[in-house]
Amino acid sequence: MNNEESINLTHASCIVLGFHAYLNLCYEHMQVLTNILVSFNHKLLLFILFVALPSISLAAWEDETHLISKDGTESVVRGLKNEAILFRHKDPQKCVEWGMSNGLNTIVLAGEYIFDDRIDVPRPGVTLIVDKGAVFKLNPDTKHSTISFKASNPDYWGMIPFIYNKGHSNVEILMFGELVKYRWETKERGRQTMPIIFDGRNTKGDCGLSGGMMLVTGRATDSFWLIDSSDVKVPIVALDTGPGASLVLEGCEDCHLGMIVNLAAEPCGKTGETIDLNSRSIDITIERLIGERSYEIIDCNESHVIVDEAISVGIPQKLFGRGPVSGPRFTDRRSFGTRSLNVRKTTVLNDAIEARLIHDVPTFPESLPQFTVKTTVEIDFEGNKKRRYSKAVQIDLRN
Repeated sequence: MNNEESINLTHASCIVLGFHAYLNLCYEHMQVLTNILVSFNHKLLLFILFVALPSISLAAWEDETHLISKDGTESVVRGLKNEAILFRHKDPQKCVEWGMSNGLNTIVLAGEYIFDDRIDVPRPGVTLIVDKGAVFKLNPDTKHSTISFKASNPDYWGMIPFIYNKGHSNVEILMFGELVKYRWETKERGRQTMPIIFDGRNTKGDCGLSGGMMLVTGRATDSFWLIDSSDVKVPIVALDTGPGASLVLEGCEDCHLGMIVNLAAEPCGKTGETIDLNSRSIDITIERLIGERSYEIIDCNESHVIVDEAISVGIPQKLFGRGPVSGPRFTDRRSFGTRSLNVRKTTVLNDAIEARLIHDVPTFPESLPQFTVKTTVEIDFEGNKKRRYSKAVQIDLRN
């Protein structure tokens, strides 16, 4: 081996040692490195790169995954591979936050959980999964943390997000369970729960969080929110409870949305809005919106959005609402006073009779680490005819 080859091989060794953190994301670089190592017949480094390190990476997700379940009147946290209890508390909020603080993946299994206060996501880069059989309720007799809501009486309403991500990037929340709504109203003040909020508000007035995912196939009767957030993926939000809007965006940028659905709570019923772009969002793309006899399928105020397809189940009161400026409820971003709405395809199913959601969701923990979530909107017509619209998402906790 000449001096040049010796220097190159030394460099290749350094690359391998520094390559561990990028192993799952840089496949092309791995191929290049492989060619270099093969050319020098360096079998030991090839073994480390393609056998030892991937095994460590695949095992890491198991060590970083926590399961939360009920144990009598308490909730407990266990590791995925170990039945030993790592943490327990009568308030499931403490268990969920402990799980996210001490691991990358936290899964709340089936059961009824009564929370003293909201769940605060403690750090970036974590995943929270709420199982299909999990029911979240709020203890009405405890003190709750609220966020202010801009309305005609701004000091009156305090909102309680069940799950609150304040400023943390690359957080993924998959909601397959049920979030039970609570609302209190007196002459002096009002309080109510909201399902999940990603909140990137900050002193700079820009998007204070970036990346992550929100996916909802569970049950809730209120809107899910993204505030001052960028590059958050929302592949599915599908509700059949007829909320005012299934999803609301304010002050967001570069967010890609998949299939957003708002179906009526009763057969042949009506809904509000499928999505509310309340104000100051830009570069929003949406694959498909489905609303059942909607007041508006999309409300686009002071926002810029492209929609591939909008589908009305039955005759809507109005397809699209447009306005240059509206009163924001949360965002701190500066007004830009313009809007654009480009809906590439519109389908109105005038003779639709009824619609329903069909969710194909995984079982936990058996399905881990890789699973598929699929939601189908099935629509009935006269003569026993049907039409279906589906969206499937693949999830891999190893990534």
